[in-house]
Amino acid sequence: MKKTLLSIAILSSLFCGSAFAEKMRILIVNDDGCESIGTTSLQDKLNAKGYDAWIVAPSINQSGVGTAVTFKPGYEFEVKKIGEKRYCFPGTPSDSVDFGLTALMKDNPPDLVISGVNDGGNTGGAQLNSGTVSAAVRAVRSGYPAVSASIGASFTKLSDDQGGLLNEASQNVKRYWPDSINYVVELVDKMQVNKDKNKPILPPGTGLGLNYPAVPKNEIKGIKFIENEPFPKPQYIFEILPNGNAVQKIDFTLMQPSDDNTATAWLNHKYIIYSIFKGNWNDMSTQAEYEMIFNQD
Repeated sequence: MKKTLLSIAILSSLFCGSAFAEKMRILIVNDDGCESIGTTSLQDKLNAKGYDAWIVAPSINQSGVGTAVTFKPGYEFEVKKIGEKRYCFPGTPSDSVDFGLTALMKDNPPDLVISGVNDGGNTGGAQLNSGTVSAAVRAVRSGYPAVSASIGASFTKLSDDQGGLLNEASQNVKRYWPDSINYVVELVDKMQVNKDKNKPILPPGTGLGLNYPAVPKNEIKGIKFIENEPFPKPQYIFEILPNGNAVQKIDFTLMQPSDDNTATAWLNHKYIIYSIFKGNWNDMSTQAEYEMIFNQD
């Protein structure tokens, strides 16, 4: 009887150990910088639950750099380790993805890449500029499932006070950032269930663009799956000055509430936004039309 109980205890121990070892290995990146609370807190919470989460993020804030990469073959980059499994890379968000996948985690690749949680929403024109979204897309293009996670202010009232709008948005993002981080951890737990069942944690070749509204949890109305806007208005515009130079301005009309069927509008209406993206830039569905255009004599 004692031998039987001992055997059961050993098997139970082995099972628990293997289950723990199967927890996902995760690369976390961002465009806000390697010490951003949206990333460091996410790493801490994931590792506390048994995940193997690593951070590689830009040494300084790289918001708005989009898909930019650094091209300096032979250059020696000064990578700084600032904590356990936490690295600052002197480059762009896309550089951080490349360093994480091709160097730091090369011999033991991650199961998932998370970009964020970003300080500010990434819908509409903001998505085009976003280093956060671009890093996630780059990971998917490299064959890794990825989540781009952001928390965005909900603009629910008309206002001409541009400074007041930005200040209120910033305060709300900071206030509800922890809720968005906890939400991402919950999503990871759900993906882990698929991994435990030996299923893809996300549909292959795709990633999730998540935008969480900066409002109290009890005011969130639900989840809205919606495509990214095909032709979003630019977030930043330029004005030509009398001397021929140009000044960059924010298009504040995009911060006004609307009832459009767009990710931005639904975020303003306090919905959590899910937008699914692919990493490739291919679309052969219009090949016949192209052939007709370019095969003309």
